[in-house]
Amino acid sequence: MKQYYLIAFFLSLALNSNAQNPDKSWWTFTYPIHPAADSCLLDLRYLNETYAGQHGFIQLSDDGNSFVHGDGKPIRFWASNGGNLASEMSDQKLDSLAKFLAKMGVNIIRYHGAINPRGPYTNLMNPDTTDVKNIWRCVAAMKRQGIYTVISPFWPHNGHMGGHVPAEWGIEGYDEKDDLWAVLYFNENLKAAYKNWVKYLYTTPNPYTGVPLKDEPAVAIIQVENEDGVFFWTMQSIKPALSKIVSTQFAQWLTDKYGSLQAALNAWGSDAVLKDDDVAKEFVGLYSIYEMTLAQTNGKAKRIKDQTEFYAKKQRGFYDEMVKYYRYDLDCKQLTNGNNWRTASQSRLLDAERWSNSTADVLATNKYFDPQHTGPNDGWRIDPGDFYGAPSSLKNPADLPFNVKHLSGHPMMITESGWNLPNKYQTEGSLLVAAYSGLNGLDAFFWFMPSAVNFDNEPYHKYFNVGGQHPLNRWTNSTPGEAGMFPANALLHRLGYVKAATAVKEQRTLTSIFNRDVPKIFEEKSFDPNRDFDTSTKTLDEKASLSPLTFLTGGVTTSYGGSIDTLQVLAPLDQLINKNKQQVTSITGEQKLDYKKGIFTLNTPKAKAVSGFLNTVKTFPLGDVTIQSNNEYATIQLVSMDEKNISQSTKILLQAGTLFRPTNWVEEAAVKEKDGETIKGFTIKNTGKMPWLGMPVLGSVSIKNSSVKKAIQLDAAGYAVKILPLQINNGIITILLPKDAYYILLVQ
Repeated sequence: MKQYYLIAFFLSLALNSNAQNPDKSWWTFTYPIHPAADSCLLDLRYLNETYAGQHGFIQLSDDGNSFVHGDGKPIRFWASNGGNLASEMSDQKLDSLAKFLAKMGVNIIRYHGAINPRGPYTNLMNPDTTDVKNIWRCVAAMKRQGIYTVISPFWPHNGHMGGHVPAEWGIEGYDEKDDLWAVLYFNENLKAAYKNWVKYLYTTPNPYTGVPLKDEPAVAIIQVENEDGVFFWTMQSIKPALSKIVSTQFAQWLTDKYGSLQAALNAWGSDAVLKDDDVAKEFVGLYSIYEMTLAQTNGKAKRIKDQTEFYAKKQRGFYDEMVKYYRYDLDCKQLTNGNNWRTASQSRLLDAERWSNSTADVLATNKYFDPQHTGPNDGWRIDPGDFYGAPSSLKNPADLPFNVKHLSGHPMMITESGWNLPNKYQTEGSLLVAAYSGLNGLDAFFWFMPSAVNFDNEPYHKYFNVGGQHPLNRWTNSTPGEAGMFPANALLHRLGYVKAATAVKEQRTLTSIFNRDVPKIFEEKSFDPNRDFDTSTKTLDEKASLSPLTFLTGGVTTSYGGSIDTLQVLAPLDQLINKNKQQVTSITGEQKLDYKKGIFTLNTPKAKAVSGFLNTVKTFPLGDVTIQSNNEYATIQLVSMDEKNISQSTKILLQAGTLFRPTNWVEEAAVKEKDGETIKGFTIKNTGKMPWLGMPVLGSVSIKNSSVKKAIQLDAAGYAVKILPLQINNGIITILLPKDAYYILLVQ
């Protein structure tokens, strides 16, 4: 027993050494309001067009893999969610949000809305004109700041339907308690209503611009709907009335394929019979999604292959119909995206999902980096007493949200993501997204999501009181560690400072996809605390041939419809991925990740950066730049603002971020058992209050550059605070970073 207590004591000491509670040495983060905007030294509005759509509608590049302006010039997007804040903001506040986002480097925003009728006693065919109006307002406000808009008008989640599915809607089997998962694919009434809603949205003249959205080049992409699909666990919760429709349609599909329903049953054999099969009634049963995540044999495998193919073609047919409706019936000139969801088995079902969406121009998915947050309200708020594991993605690279395959001929977007609270290592996120998006060709990564017109100075649910404390908003990215890191990384991404390279090219046949064969490389599981649940103990027990670290060596592309499955490895993976040292390097050599120590470096001619647990190494030589840091954790980067190499640049942004926590935040080391795994982390004892506090920056930066003569420390709003001393010796400048370093401008 004594030995047990000693072990527990020393474990407690080890865990507590990583508890980062703010103390008196931390600096206070503020966002000053300055009346003289023309004196701002850091404002990236100039990167945007005078107004969004100035050069016409956003189009696909010649190869279809990326975006170009209407005049054919390439465009890269630094993206944000938050368009739906129009529903909460006055015109003045909405304009302020647009100006702030443009200033931080954002040039595209997503409006995640719900234009369906809301609440009881409504007519299914009538759109919610309030939400439509807010979409129009958003498009107009963002357009003025050179920010394009992606519109997502429907999510079949109950809360987005006003908490009701009224009887007046006539959707059999569904009432006010139900979500409408998958109903849109199979129910003709809901599909007809959806068309009516978007017809009003896109063809009615926008009163704020005078132009209907169908003719509005400031709208870049139409997203048909948000987070729904036939290959996710929610297909197991569809109501009997909808299940009957699906089964009837499946029976008809089988009759068309085999000549008769009985012929289909004969082809499957006696080991694939379900109790609902009824030839006389032209009806067949359905296997659950769980069964579709597993390896199958004999007749059951044949039957599930047919069911997979039916689901995929049904969903693809729906998106094909919607794309044609937007393009030809409504005369919309924008690019289209079907959906952005995942599947119950990323190894067996994801390619079927992506294929079904590929009738649209653009593909998308939603993936978050998991802070391992658990609590009674963990889907939307952070309460005192909640637990979180505090992982850094630098030590968990297989979980990075941009580890995705790109379908050749289609741009790829992550339409919702973030290192959302209570994650303490937020400052690594923007850098990693910018650095690897350039490498792998990711076209847009939409941060989720703002909660204020700039930084949120009250990110609490004030109407709840938990033991004298207020729960913290777990979804806001209006924080110093996330939105605050945008400028350097928007520059890095939008100016194309990272070389692109392809590591793997894959080709899959439709037969292989419908067979649910496991590909040689697939995307690992992602995170959504509201709906990402499993009903099985293991659904990803298969082992891919290629490590998920392959995604960090270069782009991974796939194509569908070939005659045979092929895999072409273009990178020397055995040299780039060192599992013994736990390091991975990109093909270009520009990105290096030591996931044992948790340190990432970026070394390009026009951008240098280091992020992670820096005091384990302290000194980082990056060509013409040396970064030195004693920080337990920090992200320090330099980006050329005049598109010259760092060594010749006359205008360089030096950006630093450490850990940011609310005042009086208190956490204690803890462990939690989850799914048979012991997770080391923290129990939140106090959610704190504003203002945000920042851990001091400890270090220096040296640059071989004879042009820079001055270092100007800026406040969080980008205005000059003071001139910092520079040491200049033989063409090498050295700056000792102040403890409250955030933005520093290095100029002639």
